Amino acid sequence: MALIEAPWLNRLVACRADWEATLSELASITGDDYLFRPHRKVAAAKNLVSSWPARHRPPAGLPQLSTRRLRSTWIVKLLALGIAPALVAESAGMASTAGLAPYYQWVPPLDREAAAHPLHGRRS
Repeated sequence: MALIEAPWLNRLVACRADWEATLSELASITGDDYLFRPHRKVAAAKNLVSSWPARHRPPAGLPQLSTRRLRSTWIVKLLALGIAPALVAESAGMASTAGLAPYYQWVPPLDREAAAHPLHGRRS
C-alpha cells in the first residue's frame, strides 16, 4: 500500500489501489526527484496542488481541470464506497464530519438490499 509521507499535511493520504501500479512505475522513473511537480525547490510550495491545473491544459473539447472539483469527486467517491465519514473527513483535512454535509447530495443512495445488510448487522 502506498502512503503519502508529508509531515506538513498532518493527515493520512493513501494511494487508491487502482492507481498503485501507475504510481509505482512513475516513482521508479522519477527517482529522487519529486513525483508531483518535479524540479520544484521546496517540499511544500504555496499553492502546490491548486496551481497544477493552470499549468496543464486538457486537449481541446475537454473541460479545464479544477482542484476544487477534483477534490469533491474524490470525497463523493469515498463516501459512495461506504468509507467511514470520519475517515473521509480526516483524509480530506476537515476538522469534523460536518464538512461533508454538502457532498452527500451527490452520493448515490444504496439500493434496499445493500442498505439492509449493515442495518441488520451480525449475530454476536
